[in-house]
Amino acid sequence: MATATLKSYLSSLMQNTQGTEIEIRTENLLLPYSLYLEKVHYDFTEYQSNTSQLIYCLAGKCEVEINNKTFYLEAGNILLIEKDTDYTIKVSDKNAIIVKFKLDNDFSWRKQLEQVDANTPNEQRLSTLFLEKLNQDRAFLFTTTSVMWGSQNLKGIIQDYLNNVAFNGTIGLELLKIIILRNLREQNFKSNEVKESTFKDETLDQYIDQHYNDISLAQAAKYFGFNRNYFSTMVKEKTGKSFVEHVDERRMKEARRLLAKPNISLKEIIETIGYSSKSFFYKKFKHYYGMTPAEMRKRLFREAHINLK
Repeated sequence: MATATLKSYLSSLMQNTQGTEIEIRTENLLLPYSLYLEKVHYDFTEYQSNTSQLIYCLAGKCEVEINNKTFYLEAGNILLIEKDTDYTIKVSDKNAIIVKFKLDNDFSWRKQLEQVDANTPNEQRLSTLFLEKLNQDRAFLFTTTSVMWGSQNLKGIIQDYLNNVAFNGTIGLELLKIIILRNLREQNFKSNEVKESTFKDETLDQYIDQHYNDISLAQAAKYFGFNRNYFSTMVKEKTGKSFVEHVDERRMKEARRLLAKPNISLKEIIETIGYSSKSFFYKKFKHYYGMTPAEMRKRLFREAHINLK
């Protein structure tokens, strides 16, 4: 199920339903977590929870208040809430899709990390950071984007939950644990922004790989710790290509990869890679590959011996 299709399906579940919180039904009643959707409501709604939760902002944005602290979630962000923590949530964005994971009673985010062996000083520091913030705020926010590993795997867990596939509960629970560690590692990378005057191509490539569908020159410059104009000039001088050319190249490669998949429409591809204009995407694609997306798709289907007729 493509991301756009998943969004459409979850959005349809919220139509003509009562209340602010909607349980996503599944045939498997023995899963270690239950999924809920939070409908749009313009006032804060209070929840009293005795289980650990994960709030995933799949699209749009929302606000969550815990102990007088407000967490602002945007698309791709993940908020962990420790068990026995009351919170309020407001969803004033009509395009928002907020998925809530409610874990079993014996599950604790703190317990999950305490069970991990922290063998290096850096791992010990990250574990301490996480546990201190969790103890202080009763929550921990990962400001990940929708294309990063954790976000993509959360979408996969949701899709498995909807499709009731084999072992989805066991695999999903293990992935949730790994998502904490992967996100902590990326959080560490973000908290130690590159301040040196030296600049590595592979570092820029890694950043663009993680953010290519929701990225700007200003955001990238801030991330690497440089003035916007200086960063733009430095990228051009050191790599021979402008920042925009780097981003477009990554988007074109992803577009080509997705065009080879028969179940993903051109509209979904354009949305997934981060373009807002169909005509602009077509122009960029034709310039990069020398053919239209439709022509490329036909060629890829021929090479893969895919016949849709």
